[in-house]
Amino acid sequence: MASDDVRNKVRPNYPFSAIVGNDNVKKAITCSLASPDITSMLICGPKGTGKSVMANSISSIAGTRKIVTLPLNATEDQIFGGMDMERTMKDGKKALSDSILLRSDNNILLVENINLLPEYLLYQIMNAAGTRYNTVEREGISETHNCELLLVATMDPDEGGLSEHLLDRFDVCVFTSNIDDETLREEIIKRRLAYETDPKKFIDSYAEEEEEVSANINKARSKARFTRVPAGYCGAISEVCNELNVAGHRGDISVMNAACAIAALDDREMTNLDDLKNAAAICLEHRRNDRDDDQQQQEPPEPPEENDDQENEDQEDDKENDERDQEENPDNDQQPPPPLPQQDEDLKEEVFSIGDTFRVIDYMPNAEKIQDTGKSGRHSQSKSNDKAGRCVGYRIPKGKISDIALCASIRASAPYQILRDHKDMAIVLEADDLREKVREKKQGNCVLFLVDGSGSIGAQKRMVAVKGAILSMLKDAYQKRDEIGMAVFRIDKAEEILPLTKSTLKAYKVLAEIPTGGRTPLIHGLLKGYEILKDRITKNSSPVMVILSDGRCNAPYTAGMRPIDEMLSTARSLSESNIRFIVIDTEIGTLKFGLALELCRALNGTYLCLEDLNAEFIESSVRLVMREV
Repeated sequence: MASDDVRNKVRPNYPFSAIVGNDNVKKAITCSLASPDITSMLICGPKGTGKSVMANSISSIAGTRKIVTLPLNATEDQIFGGMDMERTMKDGKKALSDSILLRSDNNILLVENINLLPEYLLYQIMNAAGTRYNTVEREGISETHNCELLLVATMDPDEGGLSEHLLDRFDVCVFTSNIDDETLREEIIKRRLAYETDPKKFIDSYAEEEEEVSANINKARSKARFTRVPAGYCGAISEVCNELNVAGHRGDISVMNAACAIAALDDREMTNLDDLKNAAAICLEHRRNDRDDDQQQQEPPEPPEENDDQENEDQEDDKENDERDQEENPDNDQQPPPPLPQQDEDLKEEVFSIGDTFRVIDYMPNAEKIQDTGKSGRHSQSKSNDKAGRCVGYRIPKGKISDIALCASIRASAPYQILRDHKDMAIVLEADDLREKVREKKQGNCVLFLVDGSGSIGAQKRMVAVKGAILSMLKDAYQKRDEIGMAVFRIDKAEEILPLTKSTLKAYKVLAEIPTGGRTPLIHGLLKGYEILKDRITKNSSPVMVILSDGRCNAPYTAGMRPIDEMLSTARSLSESNIRFIVIDTEIGTLKFGLALELCRALNGTYLCLEDLNAEFIESSVRLVMREV
């Protein structure tokens, strides 16, 4: 085992040459290090696939460049630079402090779990990496410095993703994977044991290989910008990007830079087709938008609108609509339909499977519309009016100060310290110097999924799609640290089938077993949902009720009342309950009653159709329309 002396020291990074498997990631790393024009690289993959090990191993092959690590809790001043108080107090002139970006100049900036960083900080870091300079303008300081760095980032998509715009800013993006080969897994264990037993001896055993890789990278880096691209290859790059529907031109430029670096690593002065293929594999996978056909085969969506002049209409949809016309409107006229059909109670009970999942849109409504304290949750942070939460800044106080920002107050006074009478005090603060903290809370949303389990949802096997949508939203809620629960209404009652929890595994098991059939006691469901969420309504928290239903209500709560009128009356009363309502309309086909929309209006909620949740479907629909224009 390792000695106590080794344990008390910072353990050296695992050697790059000793990493087993994930050769595509290793090639991407050497390519990024060898190109002076590649400024950012992202390593994605599930937990336990070696992302951090590979990212940190760069230090052993980066030559003179060092790794500067950006902590997730770093402040703006620490990242971009702020006032150097010591120099400012001494000289009476505002001076810029050292920063992480300043230390990263001509080095490598490592950001692990980059998807957990606040997005506004990430945008500024990407801008600095892309433009190669950092401008600091704060507290009366305006200064620009060089920022020639390689940004290396890691992320686990299961912990939350990045927007498409941010992903496009990364020149290179590669994906790690689990290794299934037993021989390779055995070798990983052996090498790791050897490293844990004696890190220095293990690292020394790979020193020669590391020096060889490092020397090759340094040599290639000096040649990459002089590597030539044959005539016609630029056209080939553009053609590939067009075929993959890559938006913008960053992908084309990244492929060219990566291809030149690959050729330089192979000690060639001209790129070839293999270089282009390898470069496309590491530069375009996160940018490609050509999955429309595959997506339509795997999870065919309902068409958003029916066109009169479209000759190639889906025959199955026509048959479905004809059956609906006969069931719900026997006279087939265009007048508003008569009272809703009552056949739901005669439908056979059935348990449907869970449909395909997808990436959901940001469907959660803004809580600021309900409460003055702002939004909550990882995806909806709120400013705090008390002393709770993380300090994210400061402001000039209005009235009495209850939460003083000491560092900000000292910075404000720093230029004037040289002029003040200190007596026995090191720092003299005056009233005009004082600043107060701005705090931000991160509090997960409380989300209740209220699911229509009646027979009308079972028609045309809509429950399969509904369950797929619920599971997609459950995954999204898990990424955002939301607390989730589930209730179902069917036959003549509503019941809570999943108490509020953060376990998506429990939710999945319950979801798979939800039966479908019987009448639609929607009023019972609304009241049950309120009963579950009412204790979660506070001054600083507004829970969310997501209602998945076609809005049909044929089971009254009070005998003698018309179900539809009673449902809308109940919804209007609940609209004042400080609950955020989302109504997801599960009705399909061309003949629609529109009752879910009426319900949403009565609740003063957010209305979505089932297909509107699917971000991938919306994006593909927009691309399809753009092609037809």
